[in-house]
Amino acid sequence: MGRVLLNLFNNAFYTLAQRQKQPLTGYPPMMSVSTKRKKEQVELGAVTTAWVCPMWGKSQDLPAFFTTKPTGEGTGLGLSLSYDIVTKGHGGSLTVES
Repeated sequence: MGRVLLNLFNNAFYTLAQRQKQPLTGYPPMMSVSTKRKKEQVELGAVTTAWVCPMWGKSQDLPAFFTTKPTGEGTGLGLSLSYDIVTKGHGGSLTVES
């Protein structure tokens, strides 16, 4: 799960930094994280003003090597591996709400 958190936070922080470079008025770069215990499960929530992967609107299953970063700046494995770790490794779910 440490790898999952690292990948998700790294992607969000990267996108927040890129968006800060654009001339957007009224754009507050923000990310907050919360946790909640639900019986035998833990719910981790993350809210960010970073851009979210548009493919998640169509399918929760991200293809390996898909990347939101320019060529040479990412491996394309972070989101796909994170999804597999959560769903296949821990029997959980990884969802995005926009």
